[in-house]
Amino acid sequence: MTQHYMRFPYLASLIACLLAFLPLLATAQTTPDSLITARYDQAPLQTILNDLEKKSPVRFYYQSQWLSDIKVTASFDRTPLPEVLRKSLEGTTLEFIQYHPYAVVIKPAGFVQPVLATKDSQGRPLNRVQIGSPQNASRAAKVTLRGRLVNAKTNEGVAGATVAVEAMKAGAMSDAEGNYEISLPVGEHLVSYRVVGLMSEERIVALYNSGKVDVTLYENAVALREVQINSERLTDQNVNSIEMGVNKLDMGVVRKMPSFMGEADVVKAVMLLPGVSSVGEGSGGFNVRGGSTDQNLVLMGGVPVYNPSHLFGFFSVFNPDAVQDVTLYRGGIPAQFGGRLSSVLDVKQKEGNKNKLTGKGALGPVTSRLVLEGPLGADKKTTFLVAGRVSYLDWFLKRLKDEELRRSSASFYDITAQVNHQFGEKDKLAIGGYFSKDAFGFTEDSLYNWQNIGASIKHTHTFSEKLVGTLSGVVSKYSFESKDELEARASSFKNGIWSVEVKPELTYYAGRHVITAGFQGTRYEFQPGILTATSEESSVNGSALPYQQSLEGAVYLSDEFTITPRLSLIAGLRFSTFWNVGPGQVYVYAPGEPKRIRTITDTLHYEAGQTIAKYSGPEPRVSLKFNITENSSIKAGYQRMRQYIHLVSSTVGISPIDFWQTSNTYIKPQVGDQYSLGYFHNLLDNALEFSVEGYYKDIQNMLDYKEGADLWLNPAVEADLLAGKGRTYGAEVLLSKKSGKVTGWTSYTYARSLIQVASDNPEEEINRGEWYSSNHDKPHTFNLVTAWQMNRRVALTSNFTYSTGRPTTAPIGHYLNEGRIIPIYGPRNQARIPDYHRLDLSLTIETNHKKDKKWEGRWNLSVNNVYGRKNAYSVFYKHERYSVPKPYKLSVVGIPLPSISYEFKF
Repeated sequence: MTQHYMRFPYLASLIACLLAFLPLLATAQTTPDSLITARYDQAPLQTILNDLEKKSPVRFYYQSQWLSDIKVTASFDRTPLPEVLRKSLEGTTLEFIQYHPYAVVIKPAGFVQPVLATKDSQGRPLNRVQIGSPQNASRAAKVTLRGRLVNAKTNEGVAGATVAVEAMKAGAMSDAEGNYEISLPVGEHLVSYRVVGLMSEERIVALYNSGKVDVTLYENAVALREVQINSERLTDQNVNSIEMGVNKLDMGVVRKMPSFMGEADVVKAVMLLPGVSSVGEGSGGFNVRGGSTDQNLVLMGGVPVYNPSHLFGFFSVFNPDAVQDVTLYRGGIPAQFGGRLSSVLDVKQKEGNKNKLTGKGALGPVTSRLVLEGPLGADKKTTFLVAGRVSYLDWFLKRLKDEELRRSSASFYDITAQVNHQFGEKDKLAIGGYFSKDAFGFTEDSLYNWQNIGASIKHTHTFSEKLVGTLSGVVSKYSFESKDELEARASSFKNGIWSVEVKPELTYYAGRHVITAGFQGTRYEFQPGILTATSEESSVNGSALPYQQSLEGAVYLSDEFTITPRLSLIAGLRFSTFWNVGPGQVYVYAPGEPKRIRTITDTLHYEAGQTIAKYSGPEPRVSLKFNITENSSIKAGYQRMRQYIHLVSSTVGISPIDFWQTSNTYIKPQVGDQYSLGYFHNLLDNALEFSVEGYYKDIQNMLDYKEGADLWLNPAVEADLLAGKGRTYGAEVLLSKKSGKVTGWTSYTYARSLIQVASDNPEEEINRGEWYSSNHDKPHTFNLVTAWQMNRRVALTSNFTYSTGRPTTAPIGHYLNEGRIIPIYGPRNQARIPDYHRLDLSLTIETNHKKDKKWEGRWNLSVNNVYGRKNAYSVFYKHERYSVPKPYKLSVVGIPLPSISYEFKF
């Protein structure tokens, strides 16, 4: 079947193409010298045109319904083609127009179509690009337009930009590298390229064969007038995209949001998205759809980050000036990602300016940062970026009234580096690195420090216009150390995790299909804990838990398939295998007895490389989208995830003394099955976007700890951990406003997270085997983010958040034992700390908007916790004789925190 058998939207472009060629019609063009010999007896006109195409180089364009019920009886003997057409159309309402010697349009008499515009929306003349020629036009139903969008200032790929052909109601979005691909019929199209913060571009593309059009996008000369949840601005993008549970954050938006102590923060912005929460200030990590913090895969330039927090969660490890964009997957997770149950936070790093040396930075009350980027060499094929950030919190602590805080110290710094080299049109190499270190001293005796180290290398090769391959290698290490410098107990405690990964991947663009296939192999090394005495006078006895090693491998395949203009799907399958390998040892416990040190009956020893435990299984994913109307759609999805490594903790957030633990003989991998359904609708010409998503997730082998568990330097940690069944479910409602002086979004999330630990042995069950709230069960969360662009230079932004207090286990009484008060606790997590709410404000003042400015500046004034809410991080209880326990809450930030920072670019 050839391209001219198309439905109505496609013909519109061809008719526009015809009228665009009207000047050619004025010249006496003739078809090639084709003499036709044929005999037709009541033959359908469409059949005749097919036969004429085979007997001549001419192609015909028409709408098939125009030809229906038209039959022709005629015979021709070496008759010129124009005469054959005239005779075949006699007695019908159709006419033919030759707009090129090799192309003829069959259309109803009098049918007209507006000519393509000659100027863009800003009055600039439109550029016209031709791919192929009419003489050799493709006979396929559709051809492919692809290319790369590049930021003119940085020469980096523009991710999340939209490529739209409004006449076709077709569109696509650029990927992380700025590449795009869109399928269109042969003909002339007006193509628009748009992204937040950059000027839109339009091209007239005369598309006769598949080809490539690269476009450079320039910065806007005025301040952003929109605060958006994501950078996707294709008309009805949220309706037409297949994915659900996916959000993109533009860094221009993040930098204008209220900040803590003047530092723009990626993770804090993510926490304002629906379905995302935290346990409170001063806690590391975040929770997605009721999951624990270790169920989130955090990637920085493809490198896994095992602790994404500075200073116990007050700041994130991401330098905002080195980040290109951020994508959060909490549903519809692509098959190329695995290893976590709840979400993937994919943070893309900038590549470096290819045109000139530039800089960016900020000065704040407790932190400062600086980024330098530019080309290396005269040929500008190599670019670099180096970013650094440092804190100076000590001076702030020294000025507080609390004596213990004045004797404390806190600091961190991080360094990010990136080098990219373009070998030619087909090969590109990217090398990145990251290092961060935190130090915290509580009084002068207890010192803590931890660090993240990461490096990556990625080679991209374009085999053809349809096939692109990448080969990546990453290394990541997280280590923690605490020191007690009091002479009598001088000691050092260390733990950490190290991983190395290789990942080859191929992406094939095949018309309505985008197929991705790859392999991922990872080696882990775990250091659960080492305690050593650091002085001869110390009373500490050294202890060391053995290192653990594991291997994880996965193959995956996914296909993004446009079935019909209304129906699309993404189907993927990932198959993963995990090995816990020696050297190591496994305790054998008495059968029928609870796992305890005293029930160990034997120890099994394994040599290096020997398999201790092995797990494997499929991880299918599917996302389906059906358009109800142009402005509304229904989406459904299912995904299975497997998590083989676990963060062992008895706390609710990431803390430094937590440690990563491999799955082994007794600690089995967590497996989650999530089902989701959503409705998406746009209002007021896409000015308002509305969505509601519901989800339900079953979890196997969800970990919790026994009553009285001691997890620190425990050689048999599995004896103090219990595996149960989990389930999370809820609904997320989002309404966002995209245009006007006042923009922003509001979201409401209803989310439940429950766990059941049942056993025949009462010692190995919790709450008598009944379902109870997990540590991250917060049923209600409400967020309101607004931005008021007061004028071209001044913007006022506010964030308000409210959430249900998290669960806690409260004492219900006490008893006396030899004069000591011993608390009696009720069922686990049956009480809640007070509800959480907070308002933050920020005022951003731009300095100037000249296009040729060599220095840009921006002041940011913000107030965190405006009305001084004393939100409870935890609740303690004071026990007194002959009275019920009295609760006292601990508030980490209980006062308004104003700050001012200055950002600059040069």
